[in-house]
Amino acid sequence: GIQPHGLILLDSQAVSSGFELHTSRAGWRKTENRGGCRTMSRGEEQVGGHGGSMLVEGTSLLKACLEPELEFYKRLGNESLAEYAPKFHGTVTKDGKEFLVLENLTEGMLDPVVMDIKMGTTTFVEDAEDLDTKRMDLLKKMIKVDPTAPSERQQETGISKREYMLFREGISSTTSLGFRIEGIKRIHADDTSKVEIDFKKVKSPDQVLEALKVFISFRPQVAAEFKRLLAELEQVLRGSRLFASHKAIGSSILFLYDVKSSTVKLRMIDFAKTLPSDKHVSHEHGEDAGDGYFYGLGKLVDIWKLLP
Repeated sequence: GIQPHGLILLDSQAVSSGFELHTSRAGWRKTENRGGCRTMSRGEEQVGGHGGSMLVEGTSLLKACLEPELEFYKRLGNESLAEYAPKFHGTVTKDGKEFLVLENLTEGMLDPVVMDIKMGTTTFVEDAEDLDTKRMDLLKKMIKVDPTAPSERQQETGISKREYMLFREGISSTTSLGFRIEGIKRIHADDTSKVEIDFKKVKSPDQVLEALKVFISFRPQVAAEFKRLLAELEQVLRGSRLFASHKAIGSSILFLYDVKSSTVKLRMIDFAKTLPSDKHVSHEHGEDAGDGYFYGLGKLVDIWKLLP
């Protein structure tokens, strides 16, 4: 069957019957102590950036350092756009590995809920290494999502990362709407409230709206604040020379709020594929226009406006 993607730990009455649901009592992966640091739990990995090894140390996150992401954080500096990214505190080396030191965005939140939305109409860099190497592990991942997707030839040879990424973009809202929901998590909730939703096939505006309703869970004041913050972010991005000089591939917007205090945060994360460009990047939709970030942001703003 379809593997669920993303954990939802929200009020059960907010869950729409339009999703494929699976109840679960499986606990989070336990954290491990590593000389003052600990490995992030499964839920926490969605906060402040995800993918690859991340550690928690005090009030900061340590994220495996990749050169493009480090360079972008350095360029952010005192730009107005920096207000919409996790605070960057330099780098640190542990066990011979370099890490970015980033703000832990859930610090101080008693009951945080987070949603990761990956922006843009494309999620991979065209000249990435091994993009066209055939792999059987990726074929298995495709089959788990849709057993009918691979051709007979692909079943024999495996599929490339390019083929898998295009497949993921096509079945989700990435291609059509310029963004997709990667996951929603209520990090510290009781395991008995856990509900899993398949986000991989959330594609239409109506399906996205239902997912946003699940995320907000009948909190109109929280929804109103996210609408305001999204409008602010769009205005800052459209006026940013830094953003206009970079392609933003695979970057996300992280939505966070605290159930207990109604604290609301919105931050851009994941800049490992945010690369400088010699040409002005429009971020609109189209073959030569860039990455589709603004196209997706406009669609996302429109759907948020439909929330009461």
